[in-house]
Amino acid sequence: MKRTGKLILFISAGAALYLALILILVASESRVPESSINDFMDAVWYSIVTASTVGYGDYTPVTTAGRIVGIIFIVFAIAIFGLIIGKMTNSFQKLTEKRRLGMLGTKFEKHIIILGWDSFSESVAQQLVKADKKVAVMTDVKNHTDLIYQKFRSKEMFVCFSDLSNYDSLELLNIDKARTVFLNNGSDSDKLIAILNIRRICPDVDFVVLLDDINLRETFINAGVTYVLSKNEIASRLVASYIFEPAVAEFTKDLITSTDSELEYDIQQYCIMKNNAYAGKEYGFVFDDLRKNHNVQAIGLQKSGEKPGLHKFPDDSEIVEAGDYIILIANGKTEKSMQNLFGVEEGIH
Repeated sequence: MKRTGKLILFISAGAALYLALILILVASESRVPESSINDFMDAVWYSIVTASTVGYGDYTPVTTAGRIVGIIFIVFAIAIFGLIIGKMTNSFQKLTEKRRLGMLGTKFEKHIIILGWDSFSESVAQQLVKADKKVAVMTDVKNHTDLIYQKFRSKEMFVCFSDLSNYDSLELLNIDKARTVFLNNGSDSDKLIAILNIRRICPDVDFVVLLDDINLRETFINAGVTYVLSKNEIASRLVASYIFEPAVAEFTKDLITSTDSELEYDIQQYCIMKNNAYAGKEYGFVFDDLRKNHNVQAIGLQKSGEKPGLHKFPDDSEIVEAGDYIILIANGKTEKSMQNLFGVEEGIH
């Protein structure tokens, strides 16, 4: 209200000053026969073309008082234009800064949210982007925004600068339309607090958590986390594999990363939709068809019905139902044909 009152007062004072200058101009110029400014409308027209720097020259003051008024119009016009341009520039700068810091939000859908940014988050994001997934990041370090956009394109990555405990800011990341939230926001306690608060805002989102203490696995699962991992657990298994079966370890490392070329292989999962040709078929039929006709190796089935869970190399008689996920090994060359075959993109649908 105070700002509105000041604005009204400023506009009123400006209008009064303008009217006074117009009256002075008319009073001084109308008395001189050779002057072209003879009435109120002549003075208004002169003030407009003078203030707008158009200067047609059809009306010009000839008296000293009239010329002083003209100078005042010019000075005020320059000041006002400078003020307007400054305000517009400042507004554009603020808008650009808000966009850079993610304050305008994103329209990403079926994307992955990463809460917290460091070198590990960057590695995860690179793999997700390789798999054609959109990623939205929340970071509490301001200069991360520029660093991230230097390495990723805006059409695949959105960055929001915010306090990681400000969970309302997750709305800017369009969390209601997100697939999964990956928590990388500090200690295990910080992650658990974040899960409980995010569940309150968006109860249906999936979580992936990387724990420092794997003994807390059950606590996080009970809190609603979909997948709980441990850096030490993953690293120790891979290191041990390199020690006694390095070829297997090298192959495993390649399979769990996204392909960079048509000749590289990775493990993928595709959802079986209701209208898919494999829905209702036996796993043995699906296995043979993928191998013979598509040069793809099926290795498992993620069930979603009455017996949910991962079935590794299931029996040939296992029925593949709509909503299940077929797990397969494919290379970059067959990835596009798999998307056409299943009618969905790779990953969680």
